[in-house]
Amino acid sequence: MTVRFYKQGDEAGIKQLHLDVFKKEMSSKLWEWKYLDKPGQQNPFILVFEEAGVIKGHIALWVSEAYIEGKEAKIALRVDTMVHPDVRGKGIYTKLNQAMLQQARAAGVQLLYGFPSEQAKPPLIGKTDAIDVGGISRYMKIGNPFNVLSVLFKGIGFVLKPFGRFQAHYRKRVKMPALPEDWAFEEVTHFDPRFNKLAEEVSDIKSVILKRDANYLNWRFFKHPNHTYKVFALSNKDRLLGYAVINIEEKDFDYGRLAIGQLVDCLAVNDNSVWQYLIDHTLHQLRETDIVQTWQFPDQLPAIKLRKARFREKDRPMNLVIHILNGHDDSYMNSTDWWISQVDVDSF
Repeated sequence: MTVRFYKQGDEAGIKQLHLDVFKKEMSSKLWEWKYLDKPGQQNPFILVFEEAGVIKGHIALWVSEAYIEGKEAKIALRVDTMVHPDVRGKGIYTKLNQAMLQQARAAGVQLLYGFPSEQAKPPLIGKTDAIDVGGISRYMKIGNPFNVLSVLFKGIGFVLKPFGRFQAHYRKRVKMPALPEDWAFEEVTHFDPRFNKLAEEVSDIKSVILKRDANYLNWRFFKHPNHTYKVFALSNKDRLLGYAVINIEEKDFDYGRLAIGQLVDCLAVNDNSVWQYLIDHTLHQLRETDIVQTWQFPDQLPAIKLRKARFREKDRPMNLVIHILNGHDDSYMNSTDWWISQVDVDSF
């Protein structure tokens, strides 16, 4: 029974383990996007637990460039930690995490973070000295209450749906808010070098922020095999001021379907008016959805603007849990130190 690094040919065993644990197949395209295509020379960063030649455990990192106190550093996101049901209770989960911590330190990773399930969080904290930074708020706003009520309760759809159609028609006709002269809010289909400059400009917006440069963003959004995103850029002449990424999906409920809009990521220069224009114009792009939601820590600028736009905190469904690895002592233990959005989670 050994823990070792990934080697070519492990893909089949890893995908089988994923099916056994999560009861869901991982396509070859998704696996390659996650582990082979991700920018960064240290990827794929995968450890497996092998028993009698069969992969029974798995843990991986997305090693990425980030800014810590405005300076470039390496941080890593824990992804796809899994142990086969047949071998649980033998300490394999802890062994995988301890081995990963050792390898991450050796690779120069300064902070390791993730969003473990409620079941996985206690052993991670209790046996590996992980730190629970706190729960991330899910903010939500109902755009079309008639449609929402009609799919949740039986027998009232025939009454409410005409009102829902009327409201949808009205919201569709709402005009885009005006912008200052020489400003533009436009959809883009490629992250160009302007986004590298923006990443540098906002490098100190929080103590810890993932480096959202063009290379990373193109991989994360435009090369994703499963999700389709729309990206909008806010600019003043040739200067990029900010951007927003949205996703709209139709989801089935008990008595119908709803259009769910997600504000997946947004970033802008540290200027109150820029953020206001960015949020207003992004929400305009989501005006035809039935529900809009996003994930933010409450003190982040997008969350502050969204609360003013009548978004409400629905819940805090996941916690940020970190390991401080190299040279930072007890720093970055508070949610106010981190800039987090759904781009920081591998499932969105």
